[in-house]
Amino acid sequence: MATPQLLEDLYTRKVTFSDSELLRDREFAERVVRTLLQAVQIHRRDGDPAIGREPIGTGSSFEGVKVKPELEFDFMVPIQTNVQQIVFCDTDPHVPSRFGIVKIGSQAPVQLQFNTKFCTDGRGYGFLLSADKIRKWFQSLSDQALPALEKSFPGYTFRFQQHDPARNLLVTKNKKELNIDIVPAIEYEKAFLVAKQCSSEINLPNEATWRLSLSTSERDFFEKMKRVLPCNSCHLKCLQILKYLRENDDQLRPSSHFTHGLRSYYLKTALFHLVMESPPKAWAAGCLEQRLREMIKYLIDRLGEGNIPHIFLGNQRHLVNPQWRLGVPVKFFHHTKANLLKGVKPDTMKQARLRLIEIKDNLDEILRQHLK
Repeated sequence: MATPQLLEDLYTRKVTFSDSELLRDREFAERVVRTLLQAVQIHRRDGDPAIGREPIGTGSSFEGVKVKPELEFDFMVPIQTNVQQIVFCDTDPHVPSRFGIVKIGSQAPVQLQFNTKFCTDGRGYGFLLSADKIRKWFQSLSDQALPALEKSFPGYTFRFQQHDPARNLLVTKNKKELNIDIVPAIEYEKAFLVAKQCSSEINLPNEATWRLSLSTSERDFFEKMKRVLPCNSCHLKCLQILKYLRENDDQLRPSSHFTHGLRSYYLKTALFHLVMESPPKAWAAGCLEQRLREMIKYLIDRLGEGNIPHIFLGNQRHLVNPQWRLGVPVKFFHHTKANLLKGVKPDTMKQARLRLIEIKDNLDEILRQHLK
């Protein structure tokens, strides 16, 4: 069987959800989260940050690139408080790349109580909003709201677990399980700061750092590709197949560094870079094999260099060509260039690269093994 047919068979049999199945589960997850956010309002105290009632869906389930079998849905929950200023690395070198700090304005006479409950001393920056305290506060409110979910959805069981930075809600009925990740976030123009703190050693309290998320712009990137690329283009199928190979490579190679060492986000970033660099016709339906091999080669080359550039942060090509800017604040293109592989161990990159070379050189056989 030729490679294009193997790819089609794998995609149809193993990779993709039916549109109706995924839509049904996604709409159910949205109803669950809206019910939760309605319930937490009751337990929120005066002076606490305001919690939005409309969640923001992000990630592969909302980008059209979900891969079987896991049913996972990611949501950000906007929170609002008296923010004085949000500072990033473009104006303060002490703030780590891909993170921000949130200065809190005066809220007298309840300022002291708010600072104690939600802030940390910023060592010369004044009081900074604590990602750790906000996360734990939202976790507590969610726990108190759990009975409201059980009442609103009889027959389902609900259980929370922490999955940093998100609060992970496990929903079960008739042995079918949905995973819903819910993370508090602060909006900044068309970007968000989510309550995940930097783990590196820095000159700031780690709990005062909030991870920068451009997930809504990434979702918009997929929408833009629909309009720019040819009808029935292969870009989604290409990414989904590569995600499937990554997520299941440990079935063929239990110690696979491709599965355990590389994040799915790297694959999406590879797609974004290649789409920006290629003419639209390169992604026509009949080009699936070529583009898949190109994505694998991109990752092999980048792992060899130890650098996968962020699609937006520090990417000044957006200043020259605004086609893919997607409303991202221009200041982020002036940031320090963000390397997604920073912090990944050299041996992990080496072993993942060698495995990708093996997959590229033996693609047909790898596909046949997954189809058994």
